[in-house]
Amino acid sequence: MKDSISHLHVMCQDWIRELKFYKSEIPFFKNRLEEIVQKNTSSEILMHVEHFENKFRLMEIHIDELLHDVKLKDKVLLDNASEKPNYIGVKMIESDNTIADLIQSDATDFVKTKREFYQFLAKYL
Repeated sequence: MKDSISHLHVMCQDWIRELKFYKSEIPFFKNRLEEIVQKNTSSEILMHVEHFENKFRLMEIHIDELLHDVKLKDKVLLDNASEKPNYIGVKMIESDNTIADLIQSDATDFVKTKREFYQFLAKYL
């Protein structure tokens, strides 16, 4: 399916805001993990803490990589818009479903991890 430069630019901006939101939540989660460690030192709890630390670290890396890719795509779109200002609203560019699929996958993973993390907090905090 083809989309216009302006529509794809708006999608990129939405993705950037979404990814930045996810990234902004992670320090909060890490602080909560520190609270758990201060109150509990059993090996079972520390194993869960390590799991979430690793998960949050991987999520941050993946979010950063995706942000980079989306910003590059948006830059290309903006360059195209400046080169062809008469075609900004014309549906002439193939949609990139790869990035959309990755964003959706990240969103699903984020929600699932957040739910698991809150269950963990409710149990041990």
